[in-house]
Formats: sequence, structure tokens, C-alpha cells
Amino acid sequence: MVTLALALALIVATALLGRWQLGRAAYKKALTVRIAERMRGSPVVQGAQPLDFKANEWRHVVVRGEYATPWTIYLQNRQYNEQPGFWVLTPLRIANSQTYVMVMRGWVPRNFDAIDLLPKIATPQGVTPVEGRIAPAPSQWFSFAQDPPDAVIRQNVQLAQFAAYRHIHLLPYVIQEMGSQHDGLVRNWPQPNVGINTNYGYAFQWFSMTALGLGLTIYFLGKRIRGHSRTASAPESHT
Repeated sequence: MVTLALALALIVATALLGRWQLGRAAYKKALTVRIAERMRGSPVVQGAQPLDFKANEWRHVVVRGEYATPWTIYLQNRQYNEQPGFWVLTPLRIANSQTYVMVMRGWVPRNFDAIDLLPKIATPQGVTPVEGRIAPAPSQWFSFAQDPPDAVIRQNVQLAQFAAYRHIHLLPYVIQEMGSQHDGLVRNWPQPNVGINTNYGYAFQWFSMTALGLGLTIYFLGKRIRGHSRTASAPESHT
């Protein structure tokens, strides 16, 4: 009976976990619809005060400011059409303020004949308008060593760390610049991926475990019942 109780508990647990993953997938499906609506909506204006990131993530945005060109960084090992290169990021000081926002300006291929040679990129001078979409900071890639705070070519960037090193007030999100600026940068950014397929995959695994546990429980329970039936029906021996 203890074994049966444990088996039933595992069956219920895996079924509940599978149902939870389906719930997560449904939530992310609704989130995908909201993101698409934001991306089709009218742009917001970024001023010195931070926007509500949760309510405006992936929404189009316009901002005016001046690029801090000497602080440009290059995130390496970023690919476009299976070609390795850099994501180019430059902080923008928002007009009439001391607030900065990090602008992901685009992708550029790497020069493998001189891997430390930085590509030449035309950067607008003075106050300039920038159009893009509000996005989370680039995800952190695994690295055996931490990037120095002053590194120009780097694996990752942490906005808070960058701001502390440069002694600036930096917004906690980035702007992915959109459109063609004729500066050699590719701005075909990946579309937002909230991971729905991952949840469906986990749900399938949990429900498969539920079906397997249920099938094994029925099999062994039936085998045990048949064994008891044969024992009960066997004729008694006489001496």
C-alpha cells in the first residue's frame, strides 16, 4: 500500500507540473500578443525620467540626445546570418539633462585579419534624434573571466556596473535603434522570444512521465491482483 500511495503521489505531482507549464505557456502567449500590440502602437518619448519598463517593454520610442562616442563598447561573438561580429552600444546623454540611456546601435562584422581592430562607425555629432524600441539589457553570456570595467571589446555589459565606472546616471534598460542610418550597421534585431516552446516541451515531458507512471502502476497492480486470484483459486493439497 505504501508503494501504491507513493506511485499515485508521483502521478499527481507530474500531472500538476505539466498543467503548471501549460499555464505558463498560456501566460506567455498572452504576453506575446501584448508585445505585438505595443510594437504596433504609437511611439513614446523618452525624457530624463525613466519610463515604466514593464508597461513599455518593446514599445517604439523616440529620444533626442548626444552620443558619448568615446564610451562606445563592442559586444563580441554576436552573430548575424551565421557570421560573427559585434553589437555596437553607445550611451546617449538625453537632451537637457544629465541622464544617459544605452543605445544598441546595430551589428557590424569582425575583422579576422586583425581581431583587435575596431570597425569604423560613423557616429552623429551634437544633439540628434534616435528612434528605436525599448528593450532589456543584453543577456549575460557565459565567460571564464569578468570583463574589465574599461574594456571596449567585451563579452558582456552590466548597465549598473558601467554607470558606476563612468559616474553617470544610466537608465536601467536599452534602446534598440531601428531604421537605416547609412552608417554600416545592421539593425535587423531578433524578435522578442518569451520561450513558449520551452514551456510546451516541459509540459510534454511531465505529462509523459504521468502517463508512464500511470501505465506502470496499472500494470503492476493488475499483475498483483492476478497473482492473488491464482493463489486463492489454487486447490488445497491433501496428504
